Amino acid sequence: MAQNGLARELPRETPGVSTTPVHKTVATPNPALKTQRVPFSAFEKVLCVTFSMIIFGLALALVSTNIAVGNAQSQLQTVQSKISKVQASNTSASQQISELSSRTRLNKVAKRYGLSLNNSSIRNVYK
Repeated sequence: MAQNGLARELPRETPGVSTTPVHKTVATPNPALKTQRVPFSAFEKVLCVTFSMIIFGLALALVSTNIAVGNAQSQLQTVQSKISKVQASNTSASQQISELSSRTRLNKVAKRYGLSLNNSSIRNVYK
């Protein structure tokens, strides 16, 4: 019976001795004892109301802040689009200035009106 050390010896039962307990205890509630809830004190009620109002106020502040951030982002986007339009206009204007003040154009205008171009009297002024 001792194969690979797996066998064990079972306890032997003796006749006349039972293995069940003699006394069974069952907890029964006592109907004479009634449990009652302890009422909230005035301080606890005021504390709960105060904290509730603070939490509600913080929630409102959070929502209003999110709305303000959204409005500010919208205004920023419109200002940035206006800036890009003005920059494009400035670039176009500076390109026109460069084309109108080129040496070849000045020579054409001088020839049209019968003027001669004297290089010693030409002075370039840049801002």
